[in-house]
Order: sequence, then C-alpha cells, then structure tokens
Amino acid sequence: MCENSLPRPPEAVVRRLAQARSLLVVTHARPDGDGLGSMSGLVRSARLAGKAARGLLGDAMPERYTFLFGDEPPAGAAESAALADQADLIVVVDTCAYAQLDGLADVLRARRDKVLVLDHHVGGDDLGCLVWQDSSAAAAGVLVDEVLQALAWPTDLHVAEALAVALTTDTGWLRFSNTDARALRCLARLLEAGLHMDRLFQRLYQNDRVERIRLMTRMLESLRLHCGGRLATMVIRHADFNAVGARFDETENLVNEPMRLACVEVAILAVENTECVRVSLRSREKVDVAAIARRFGGGGHRRAAGLRLQQDVDELMGQLVQVCQAELGC
Repeated sequence: MCENSLPRPPEAVVRRLAQARSLLVVTHARPDGDGLGSMSGLVRSARLAGKAARGLLGDAMPERYTFLFGDEPPAGAAESAALADQADLIVVVDTCAYAQLDGLADVLRARRDKVLVLDHHVGGDDLGCLVWQDSSAAAAGVLVDEVLQALAWPTDLHVAEALAVALTTDTGWLRFSNTDARALRCLARLLEAGLHMDRLFQRLYQNDRVERIRLMTRMLESLRLHCGGRLATMVIRHADFNAVGARFDETENLVNEPMRLACVEVAILAVENTECVRVSLRSREKVDVAAIARRFGGGGHRRAAGLRLQQDVDELMGQLVQVCQAELGC
C-alpha cells in the first residue's frame, strides 16, 4: 500500500532510505540550485553512510553548479533505464510532476513502486509510492537535511555546501519570504559542519562570465512597465544569445532584476530558445504567480513560478500580460 503526502517527521521515508543499499537521485529538467544541491548532498551523504549512490539528470546542468559534483557529474538520460533497474530506491527531489522530468518520465512511471519523492511544491502527479511533499519547507534541501538528521547520515563540508546551495538559491540568499526559522536552523547545522557563506556567495554570485552581463543588458533594454509600473515584462530572444555569446543556462535569476523597482509587484521574463519559450514569474505579496503559471500548464510557488510552451513569444507575453493585469485589477 502506498503512503502519500506524509507530514513531518516522515518515518516511512527514513525507514525506506535506511533499508536501501543503493540510491539513484533524480531532479527536474532545467535543474536549479535547489534540485542540484539536494541531489549532490543526498548522494554524498549516502556514500559516506556506506550506500551506493548516483545522480541522474535528463537535462543539461548549468555551468555554475558543476562544482557540486567534482569529477563525477550526474548520469544522463541515455543511462537512465539501466541505472534505475540497478538501484534499490529512486529518489526524486524538488518536483512531483512528470511534466518536469523530461526524458525520464517513462523510466520513472515503469518503476513507480521504488520511487520516493522529496518535494516542497504544491500539487503534482502520483509520481512515487512514497512521497514527502511539504510546501512549508523553504527548499527541497531543507527536507533532505532533515532526512539526513533523522538517518544520522554524515554531513561533511561537501554535503553542507550542496545543501546550502539548495537553501540559499531558493530563498534568494535568505531574502525571500520563505526564509523562516526552520530554514535558518538548517543553515545553522550546515555552518557547524564547516560551511563558509562568503566563499559560497562568491562561487555562486560573483563568478559570472561577461557574456551573461551583456545578455542582462539586452534583457533590460526590453523592459516594459504596465499597470502604472506594477507589472514588468522582459523578453530574451534567441538572437540575443547569438549576439552576445551567452548560454541558455545563464538566464537564471535574471527575472528578479525588475523587483529592484519599488513600484513593481509582478515581473515576467520570457526566454526564447530553439525548442520553446520558457517563462519565469515573480511577485511580491498580492499576486499568486503559481496560480497564473498553472493556467498555462506550469507551476511553482506563490511568489516564484514558471512555465514553458511551444508558442510565439510575443503572443504568449500578450496573454500573460492580460492575465496579470486582471489579477492586479488594472
């Protein structure tokens, strides 16, 4: 019998992880700091506890997070079926939606009976036989940390850095409203394990290529304000990447730039690539951007959400502006 949506502490999750001899850890497509940090931290701690463990990605990894994996990057989709068969337990972190598991969804569906999910988003699919889905957690990394504490698995400096990446990227370096006492207790444990916040900040946020700065310049040139300045929209077109030599993974967090303006309540960034349009949405307090994203097949959190569609970027932006204007009452 499957056990789903367990409240904390998740005894069934802890028991299943303790019993497993080998783990395969998976996160979502277009992986971010929370997904990758959670994966890296769990893999490393499991190995220190004497388990066999490996990470698996169905998408490319952003360059800024490669340091989390050293000389052994996560396996790719081509190896997914073989690795999934070999593992006693498949752990999916930071998502509970098949739509966010490009290239891996069918593999996981076929092996659902040994899939465990650790996620902090609202909603999703019946992805695993055992699910700990806690939307009150600031990051999936918080759930991983709490599971490791319950298991008494080791937290060395590598694990501490990985889980700190998960926590700090999903809280905007502790600036966002999801930064709570639970998140800070997690961070305190990581600091006790030897984490240096200044070094981590430099690695994550003071390590950009000049091409990313030039891409941000082109993005800001596209900035438009609506609703008397309460809604900000920006577009990065495929031609912009070619013009400055930037990579698609270098758009992470750029949607937050308009939130520096006191008047802006909602920000939208649409990024056009060769396959689809990816949209990121941010809000301050009043607008639930996750609800907006769900109307277009996406999802996320109340103040940070996203979606992707195969649609003309200008047409999609026009539709999003109309929906946001209605939510803002203008």
